[in-house]
Amino acid sequence: MEKVVYNDLYRFDFLSSVVYAPDGAHAVFVKGNASEEKNGYTSELWLLDTATGAVRRLTSGGDEREPFWLDERTVAFSTGRGKKPGKPASVWYRIAIDGGEAEPYLEIGERVSGLKPLGDGKYVAVASRPVHGKPEEQPNQALEGRDLAVFDEIPFWFNGQGVRNKQRRVLVLYDESTGELQALSPATMNAGGFQLSPDHRWIAYSGAEYEDVLPRESGLYLYELATGQTRTVVEPGKMGTGGPYFLGNDLLFFTGTTFEFSGRNPNYYLYDLNTGETKELPFPDASPSGSVGTDCTLGGGNSRKFADGQLYLLRSVWGNVHLMKMDLEGTFTTVCDTPGTILCFDLWQDKVLMAAMRGVGLNELWELDLTTGAEKQLTHFNTAYMESHSVIQPEFFTFLNRAGIELEGYVLKPLGYEPGKKYPGILEMHGGPKGTFGGIFHHEMQCLANQGYFVFFTNPRGSDGRGEAFADITGKLGTIDYEDFMDFTDEVLRRYPDIDDRRVGICGGSYGGFMCNWMIGHTHRFAAAASQRSISNYLTKALCTDNGFSHNMAQLGTDPWHDFDTVWDHSPLKYAPNATTPTLFIQSDEDYRCWMGDALQMFTALKMNGVDARVALFHGENHELSRSGKPKNRIYRLQEIGDWFAKYLQN
Repeated sequence: MEKVVYNDLYRFDFLSSVVYAPDGAHAVFVKGNASEEKNGYTSELWLLDTATGAVRRLTSGGDEREPFWLDERTVAFSTGRGKKPGKPASVWYRIAIDGGEAEPYLEIGERVSGLKPLGDGKYVAVASRPVHGKPEEQPNQALEGRDLAVFDEIPFWFNGQGVRNKQRRVLVLYDESTGELQALSPATMNAGGFQLSPDHRWIAYSGAEYEDVLPRESGLYLYELATGQTRTVVEPGKMGTGGPYFLGNDLLFFTGTTFEFSGRNPNYYLYDLNTGETKELPFPDASPSGSVGTDCTLGGGNSRKFADGQLYLLRSVWGNVHLMKMDLEGTFTTVCDTPGTILCFDLWQDKVLMAAMRGVGLNELWELDLTTGAEKQLTHFNTAYMESHSVIQPEFFTFLNRAGIELEGYVLKPLGYEPGKKYPGILEMHGGPKGTFGGIFHHEMQCLANQGYFVFFTNPRGSDGRGEAFADITGKLGTIDYEDFMDFTDEVLRRYPDIDDRRVGICGGSYGGFMCNWMIGHTHRFAAAASQRSISNYLTKALCTDNGFSHNMAQLGTDPWHDFDTVWDHSPLKYAPNATTPTLFIQSDEDYRCWMGDALQMFTALKMNGVDARVALFHGENHELSRSGKPKNRIYRLQEIGDWFAKYLQN
């Protein structure tokens, strides 16, 4: 068997964007890959014959995504083909599934996303536009020979998008016959997700209108295509609305979140388009989506589907993602609870087609029979890899923390484990804090286990999947969650006595990076730390990042002016003089979610106090480095972590 190594990133196949044809006879999906040659990612369309289960490549351009069916035999897709250098444009091609080459289908002279055809040469999409000036005019360009970025609102930048000052997501209607691109939402509104009614009469969308400060609350609106009139479903300022989804032509599902505390789960609502009445459903205590942390997915796809009077959706349950269905009274039924995660799905009659990760396997297409509940694996893109590599199966257990709360634990034993021999260990911590870890394949963890480490992880209080009371750690960051991690470490060392307690490291990103910084200032039990895209100072996190002024202040339950002591007390930087743990900081200089200033402050504090520390600062990368950064940088990142732990834990 081959070891799992860093460069295996180039051997993984990532499946996404599964869509059934209108007649259910075929389905199209995207297969993505990391390319060493391009130092980027390629993506191709593949076709599934649902009767035989056979799959074949449909395109080979290497830049195909967001497919949708024009009819039972023709697929359209977004692509970079044919774009003219230096000019903003969005291009789509189409291809017949019976054979032939892809050909141009549509070109729009702006950057738009989420294109949906309305018929008669009309389309709805979302465009990124400046609030003032023409769409083709980009703000913050060179002015009088100087490179100048002007900030006069917050957020002024956004992770993965760069400087966003006076930029908005605008709902637009494109008419192919005239080439006109008409704005449907106000110029100062940042439009969220949108959806078309099945009869193409209505567009439902959420959005927040602002001039200076983006509010957490947003309105919900219905645009009537025939009349051009907009109806307000939820007035702005009442709640954070999202997830609009039509349940037939006359009923609209949406979520609404009130922000009494961080970790609050949304309420679910149904709006009757005929009567104008809104009905609040029983509180589900879960988001209408689900995810389990991993660094082995790429792309998107459908996460909801309405059929036979039921809304099918995903939900995080402990360390797994389940497929659920909800009737019009808000009653939930579990459709599929197979351990693992579902990345996206589509439904046709009594079959569900899913891009999913099962057990510790990589991403494949699975078919679920709704009549029998049986699952069948349809593709085997990653089977050869799984069968030829020493992938470690996590061992699962539950335990009680000091508060008597049951928590879950996962442990990967080191490759070639021999009972009675001592091994180093690494505690991994997820982001969020409202995130989850589960038993699925995680490249970073598998590499570490293959290098001879016990790797272990849990979902402490603050995590998703167990309701909002469990997720609510407002004003408690670094307290009960820290206790859970320490209790879990004690439990793992008790259950696995072959871990050398003098050679245990900690590793985490985002909130997990915060916990690394916090823990090294509160305990000396860990021999090394790898803190990634981290938080060290809640003043700078709140005032320099894209979501800090809203999200992070809500986590603390206050701000620096009303309660400076609380903000500083929950900042790991305050306790940096206590630290003695050698610490590696992994950071990206375009990470506007957890800005590089926090990592550099913590690094400087450690150096000033004589602690060995190192910064690996990746240029041009953002908060998603470990998941969708340039492949070479993702591998360099793993190398930095591996070398750091080898230095302090292997000897």
